[in-house]
Formats: sequence, C-alpha cells, structure tokens
Amino acid sequence: MGIFDSIARGLGSLRPMSDAELEDEREALRQRYVSSDNVGEASNLYNELHRYDEEMTRRANEAYERDNPDATTRRREHGWYLPNDD
Repeated sequence: MGIFDSIARGLGSLRPMSDAELEDEREALRQRYVSSDNVGEASNLYNELHRYDEEMTRRANEAYERDNPDATTRRREHGWYLPNDD
C-alpha cells in the first residue's frame, strides 16, 4: 500500500497522512494564512484550511463510529432545534 499512499499524497490527497502529520501541516498552514498580506494567497490558504478541517472531521467521525457502532441520532418530538415546551 506504500506506493499508492505516495501517489495519492503526490496528487494532494490528505488520507495517507497520519493524524499527527495532518495536525502539524494544518498548523503550519494556519500560521502562513494569519501572516499573509496577499489577499489571493490568503484566500487559497483559507480554502486549504477548510480541506484539512474536513479531513480531520471525517477521521473523527469514523473513529466515533468505530467506538460506538450502535449509536443512534436522538430525535426530539418537535424537531431538532425546537424547544419542547408547548
């Protein structure tokens, strides 16, 4: 699987990276974004930060599903964000 991981990483995929590598690169990217004076570069870095965040969220959701295989979403009587006091 090593050759496929290196090809995927070369094409820009974040999946073959470990969690620690992902966090380290995201932090470096965040620091570049904060210190950027160029609006175009900052926009690109902002979009890249969101890509990293989506990958980290995907991994967290997969870990939760592995740890809690029988978890169900709680539903409220009157809707998700509506109060129950009628």
